Amino acid sequence: MAHDHADHDDSDDSGDTSFRALTIALVINTIFFVVELVGALYSGSLTLLADAVHMLADSASLGLALFAAWISARPADARRTYGYQRAEVLGALGNGLLLLVAVGYVLFDSLRRFGNPQPIDAELVVVVGVLGLLANLAGAWVLSEHRGILNVEGAFLHLVADALGSVAAIAVGIALVFTDLYILDPLFAVFVALLVLYSAKDLFGESLNILLQGTPAGIDVDEVRAYLTDLPGVVEAHDVHVWSLSSTQYTLSAHVAVEEGVDPDAVLRHCQQELGEQFDIDHATIQVESASYTHTLDFDCTFRSPKA
Repeated sequence: MAHDHADHDDSDDSGDTSFRALTIALVINTIFFVVELVGALYSGSLTLLADAVHMLADSASLGLALFAAWISARPADARRTYGYQRAEVLGALGNGLLLLVAVGYVLFDSLRRFGNPQPIDAELVVVVGVLGLLANLAGAWVLSEHRGILNVEGAFLHLVADALGSVAAIAVGIALVFTDLYILDPLFAVFVALLVLYSAKDLFGESLNILLQGTPAGIDVDEVRAYLTDLPGVVEAHDVHVWSLSSTQYTLSAHVAVEEGVDPDAVLRHCQQELGEQFDIDHATIQVESASYTHTLDFDCTFRSPKA
């Protein structure tokens, strides 16, 4: 068995910058969560309170993302030979669960207020909503360059959905400056809750797919099998499996049957280069078989194209 180790300096730098970005976003979001909570309590706005609850979920999600980024960077050891990359996925799944808790609270209080709308301080709602919108946009901008990492993508989606929630709060405040339709407050709070659900949908789906060792989005196993079968001297490719260790690390295992006399190292060299370039697969274990021998190589695809 041979090994060819890739240079991970670029990925390490990316991990450091994403960690810094998450830290900045957490500080911004937590400060403005306090501002929005105080504003919601003084104004009596359920929409603003819903957005504050969402910002609290954002802060918790960013904290989880930071913890997951830290633990996933730990090196592999004898107990966890693939390292701790899955911690990122667990953090993302935890973020989704926090979103669902926030939604449940908002919907419960909204239904209660539909039957008894409460007056609110509309001018204060507008001011705090604008401040919250600016905070969310600033946090999302900080994270925007690191969205290829699932954990960061989850935090980014929190902030974007919360920015839309701030827009809803601003709209409610402006409407109530000129009217007394206080039922708009719980109505827009439900709108914020639905935004939260929408932002959680894809995050849950991708996290569960990774935990269930599903094929990564954008990779067609039949296409990978066809590619391997078309290599010079290859008769058949079977037992082809592609799964994710994390949102940015894809792994493959396969058996490749070749004609007698074919150089197995030549076949494996083709695989090493092309699997990374064409399919973004980072690590592969391929067993080359013929009637007279079996040859296995476990390697990093060092020529891979960087993922977005």
